[in-house]
Amino acid sequence: MNTLIEYLEGLTIIQGRLAGQPFPLFPWERRFVNGAFRSGVSEAALSVGRGNGKTTLVAGLGAAAVDGPLAVPRAETLLVASSFEQGRISFEHILAFLRERHGAELDNKSKWRIWDTAQQARISNRSNGATVRCLGSDPRRAHGAAPSLILLDEPAQWPDTSSDRMLAALRTAAGKQPTCRLIALGTLPADKEHWFSKMLFGGADYSQVHAAGKEAPKFQARTWHKANPSLRYLPDLLDAIRRESAKAKRDPAVLASFEALRLNLGTTDTLRSVLLGLDTWLAIEGEAPREGGCVWGIDLGTSAAQSAIAAFWPDTGRLECMAAFPTEPTLEERGLRDGVGKLYDSCYRRGELIQVGGAAVSVIELVQAAQERYGAPFALASDRWREAELRDALKGAGLPLAKLELRGQGFRDGAEDVRAFVRWCLEGKVTPLPSMLLTSAVGEARTVADQAGNAKLAKGVEGGRRLRARDDAAAAGILAVALASRQPKRRHVGRSLGLA
Repeated sequence: MNTLIEYLEGLTIIQGRLAGQPFPLFPWERRFVNGAFRSGVSEAALSVGRGNGKTTLVAGLGAAAVDGPLAVPRAETLLVASSFEQGRISFEHILAFLRERHGAELDNKSKWRIWDTAQQARISNRSNGATVRCLGSDPRRAHGAAPSLILLDEPAQWPDTSSDRMLAALRTAAGKQPTCRLIALGTLPADKEHWFSKMLFGGADYSQVHAAGKEAPKFQARTWHKANPSLRYLPDLLDAIRRESAKAKRDPAVLASFEALRLNLGTTDTLRSVLLGLDTWLAIEGEAPREGGCVWGIDLGTSAAQSAIAAFWPDTGRLECMAAFPTEPTLEERGLRDGVGKLYDSCYRRGELIQVGGAAVSVIELVQAAQERYGAPFALASDRWREAELRDALKGAGLPLAKLELRGQGFRDGAEDVRAFVRWCLEGKVTPLPSMLLTSAVGEARTVADQAGNAKLAKGVEGGRRLRARDDAAAAGILAVALASRQPKRRHVGRSLGLA
């Protein structure tokens, strides 16, 4: 064991603040290495918050398996991640460690073979026949392997459709070598029934978990240390967590990512959160004048869903919205079916909801009603749903199609729009007109986020959202405010609430 620790500490860090220095094996890493590689351990599991050096540890073990004390003659080490591209991050660290250790000798094909392409990432040491290979979590890629070591990176991020089958294939492969070790490392899954959770809490021969308590104060340093054992050694990590903590205090969308990745309270393939806290939304409601021209955000639904148009005046921050249902079925029937009681009828009586069309909302009538209420916009944004009908309606209303900007609803456009909307709300640049429609929509709206924390509005049942959840007005508001944020700078006389 000491030989492995000595090898790891003899490696040279190749990036970041510690670049050029020996690998600093932190006490928690030393403890894990001693536990995972002791005699009789065939499966080991480690969970720790994001940014604590796990990738470097994985790469160090990978290097030791091809060039150090873990190398087994003519045996293979598998490095498995959620995708091949994700696994390449650790693979490139391994390659850098070896290059720092061997220099130009690594290019000598009589001693080393390196496959580093878009489809293959593999290093083979010809002196002992040991190989390390990178794989995505596709079970088909694991068949036929007979590894001596398997490193599983971030299992909580593996696709649900292949995760269990991939583990089964890897365990079958591990059984071909009686001394093979399977080691899983990553953030905690949200699902206690996930196989990685079971490994961490009793299923593995050795496990080590660093996580904050669910009831612990989220924004105190002593809580951060529970999930981040490298915190006292990595000042950059402490600075990053402090910044994210400040954002998470005021932004529920950031809080979900902070809890999952920094406090290690459970990671899913999509992180779920509210769009904006209702207390924050109610605090920014108020009256602002219609001055300087408005932009529209348009969210068109099907016969079952609302369609909505939000109008936003960037010069003053005024935001208001109207929604529409078709006339069939009645609002009372819809309210009973959707479980919202008399909400639709109340919004109708307040003039925030209209009925146009028969079995589906008449887009031209909705556009004309919005134009009559708000005036013609100087720019419009909409998603691509029912694009042809929208273009016909805008043309029929005499609104130039050149003003229309179409936005995708994936993580690229959708996350950018949500960020802009939340930021402008927190900075006091948005003053929503008090509205039962908008308030209920914001209260219903949920976001899903990828592992980088990019949050977009959830659609359908995505992220656990109800299929008939009525956040269409919020979706239109997001599109309008985000569109305004991309326009050339304009005068803004809205109030500042000190929320930023």
